[in-house]
Amino acid sequence: MYLLNLPFNMIRIFYFILSLLFISCDDETPIGDNFVVEAFLFQGEKVDDIKIKETKLWNSDDTVDVMIDNANIKLYANGDEFNLSYDNLRQSYISNEEIDIISGNTYGIRVEVNDRVGTAETKVPTKPVGLRLSNDKIVVPSLKLSPALPNILADLFQNARTNIIWDNPTNEYHYLTIKYVGAQDDPIFTEDFPGAIGDFFSNFSLQSAPSQDELYNVICMSLKNYGKYMVTLYKINEDYVRLFESEVQDGTELNEPPSNIINAFGIFSSFASDTTSFEIVRQ
Repeated sequence: MYLLNLPFNMIRIFYFILSLLFISCDDETPIGDNFVVEAFLFQGEKVDDIKIKETKLWNSDDTVDVMIDNANIKLYANGDEFNLSYDNLRQSYISNEEIDIISGNTYGIRVEVNDRVGTAETKVPTKPVGLRLSNDKIVVPSLKLSPALPNILADLFQNARTNIIWDNPTNEYHYLTIKYVGAQDDPIFTEDFPGAIGDFFSNFSLQSAPSQDELYNVICMSLKNYGKYMVTLYKINEDYVRLFESEVQDGTELNEPPSNIINAFGIFSSFASDTTSFEIVRQ
C-alpha cells in the first residue's frame, strides 16, 4: 500500500525544526531538560500514537529524532486514569487497556521526564457529516503507446475524476487522505511508457492542509494504480489548524512555536473521521 500526503509526517517535521530553532534559545530551561510531545487521539480507535522526543541544539548536525522511551505518561479519559507504556516496535507509547475515544469528550495527558512535567488537554471533534462521492467507480482504459494517446490522456485528465463531498454548515476544518488498498500494484502507466509520462501523472498530491471547504476533486490520472482507494476525511480542532497556519521562520526571527503543552513543547490533539472508497477500473 502507499499513502498520499499523510499530514502527520508534516507535523513531525515541523516540530523537529521548531525544536532546533526555538527551544535551544530558551535561556530559562537547559536544552536537555525539555522535551517535545507529539500525541494524537483518534475517535473510535486505539491509543497508540503518543511520541516523546528529545530536544536538540539549533546548530546540531544530528537530524535523527531521539525518542524518549522512559517517560511516565498518564492519560485521563472518561473519569479514569490510564498509564501508558512504550512500544519499541511502534516507537510510541500505547495503552494496554481499552480506552474509549469519544467525540465531544475532553481528554488530558501528563508527561513526566526527569522530574519535568508537561500537561495538556484536547476535546475530540464530532464525526464528519455527509461524506459521499460523486462517482465511486471511475473507468480508465488500458493505455497503449499510439498517436492517439495525447488526446486520450487529455480527455481522461478532464473527465476521469470524482468529487469527495461532505456537509460543513458551520465552516469547521477538515482534511482528507487517500490510500491505495489493493493487494498489489496494478499500474495505470506500465513499463512501456517513458518515465516522464508516468511520473507526470503519478506525482500529483492531495491537499493535506486543513480546509473549511465541502468538496475535494480527485484527478484519478494522478493516482498510480488501478484498484480500490480508501478516502478518510478528518475533522480537526484549532490546535492542529494553528500548526499549518504557522510558518517556520529563519534564525533571525524566532517566535514561540504553536504548542498546547504546558511546561513543554509540542501538541496533544484529537481527530474524528469517516471513510468511503472508490475504484479505478479498466474499461
